[in-house]
Amino acid sequence: MSDKSKRTPVIPANLIMPFVLVTILFPLWGFANDITNPMVAAFKNILLISNFESSLVQAAFYGGYALMAIPAAIFIKKFSYKKGVLIGLSLYSIACLMFIPSGMAMSYPLFLLSYLIMTSGLSFLETTANPYILSMGDEATATRRLNLSQAFNPMGSIVGMFVASMFILANLNGTTEDGRRQMAQLAKSGTPIHLQELSQHLTTVNTLAEVTASENWQESKKLVKKARELSASLKNGTFLLDNAHATQAESVQKALEAQPKGNKFATAISAVAVVLQIHDRPVPTEAEATCHELFVNARGLELTLALNREQPLLVDADADRWKIADQHLNLAVKPAAELDQAFEEAQPNATQVAPLVALVQNELGAAETALEAIPTEGLKAFSDEAQADLTQIQKADLGIVSLPYALMGGFLILVVLLFAWKLPATTEHEHQDDAGGLDIGGTLKRLFKNAAYIEGVVAQTFYVGAQIMCWTFVVQYGVLELGLSKTTAQNCNILAMIIFVSSRFICTFLMHYISSGALLTFLASGAIVLTTGTIFIDGYGGFYCLIGISACMSLMFPTIYGIALDGLGDDAKLGSAGLILAIGGGCIMTPLQGRIIDLPTFDLGFRELSSVRASFALPLICFIIIALFGLRTYIVHAHKK
Repeated sequence: MSDKSKRTPVIPANLIMPFVLVTILFPLWGFANDITNPMVAAFKNILLISNFESSLVQAAFYGGYALMAIPAAIFIKKFSYKKGVLIGLSLYSIACLMFIPSGMAMSYPLFLLSYLIMTSGLSFLETTANPYILSMGDEATATRRLNLSQAFNPMGSIVGMFVASMFILANLNGTTEDGRRQMAQLAKSGTPIHLQELSQHLTTVNTLAEVTASENWQESKKLVKKARELSASLKNGTFLLDNAHATQAESVQKALEAQPKGNKFATAISAVAVVLQIHDRPVPTEAEATCHELFVNARGLELTLALNREQPLLVDADADRWKIADQHLNLAVKPAAELDQAFEEAQPNATQVAPLVALVQNELGAAETALEAIPTEGLKAFSDEAQADLTQIQKADLGIVSLPYALMGGFLILVVLLFAWKLPATTEHEHQDDAGGLDIGGTLKRLFKNAAYIEGVVAQTFYVGAQIMCWTFVVQYGVLELGLSKTTAQNCNILAMIIFVSSRFICTFLMHYISSGALLTFLASGAIVLTTGTIFIDGYGGFYCLIGISACMSLMFPTIYGIALDGLGDDAKLGSAGLILAIGGGCIMTPLQGRIIDLPTFDLGFRELSSVRASFALPLICFIIIALFGLRTYIVHAHKK
């Protein structure tokens, strides 16, 4: 870094007020970004859609950037930065208020439209604010100035994450996704919950039969591990279908509901501390211990309560066939438990396992045949009630999702008024086209000839995609890999954001001594290592790696932005649009990762890899591309300049 850039003030004294006002925008769009990321998991649970369908939230959200970036740049080039800010804030406010009718109509497409309009506004804000900050002073300190403003962006992100965790995810109805899907299936096809549950366990035992039919399967660690998981699931499933403690379900449920709720903030911190293994798991209460002993877990209790309500209807419909089904379910419980016990051995005995698998298969198959023969006309009122209950749950949950956005919309109206009053129409450093023309053609020609700019747009596309994927699917990773609740997984994401903020301030300081290209290469290399750990390290280790990626991502966006726009002058207005357009990378990559998560487990030969782990190959590819851009900036582009 030159002596001149060290002596030049980062922000001229006469521009401090405009700088502060525009910097306020950075946490505002940070809030929108990070209250929205966990909504992918929320909408999946509420509306019972796939990971791919729920990730369309991010496609719509980041699609707005792609849709409006160029029009926004043309607008501010023709008019002014101030007008661009006011347009962006207005669209942002309107979109937030649209969440009220979206929730009332229970319309997922309307929610997606709201997100699209929201980010059309955010596109105006980012296309305007970033070059606006760059223009507020000497070009030699432009990247440092932008990094300073960008450092406040994660503060809004933390607030957004906190609101999503404490006021949305924590307050959603406690009915599990499995329970909701069974209610929906009952309402749609009239298939009894008993039969739905039984079909799942038949699939499990059939898969177990295939595994144990493989030659020398007991000598394969991969096959034994898979068989253990299947047998444990089978043991719990058959136990719950023929639960001898079913009559105690209601009393246990009442005991759980009567427990003191406690401080949810303290509970959240404690849960994160448990994940970090710096705090022991809390000792279960008497009611929780009873629930675990009699019903395996909270989902087991929920299922038992549903089965209890349905059983009298099946008995009334055909008592003889129900008796046959119940007898076969009872006969499956003991061999399923013995099967699970057999797999506790280091090397299970194949001759002991095979007849047990066959016995469970036969008993569950016979139970299914008897249940399928029971007429379901008598379940009509039960299925209608299930549909009504599910609709009520969904409406209430969508209302909880909508409220913070609606409140934000009202707050933004006040912000629009503040900016209209206080923000200067122009600044002395704001570039103006003397001829009054847009010269779009000439600007585009110059931009396309600038290799650093073009590569910067590509790198920014992959960075934004990686960031969104890591922060969106941390919830799915925690839930599916570690069995965490969505709220706890999201609270761990808040920890990742705190690391992100801390790292950004540290890295901003380091830029006094390390070139942008070198620092970017170092950070991307660290992200590559940690993403690889996220994919291949089992247990909490992989989750820690996923959280740690945020430290490496901290300075990537503003650094790539500053490198790409370095020396563009007035072309930065349209050039900025290309970099905001790059944010649209998230609208492509996130649904693609969601599609991968929907796939079955990947068999790599040497080990099996769950689909949620395998999906992080996409961020890995992104970080490799960013590392290459940083290396080229350090070796090639800096030398040219």
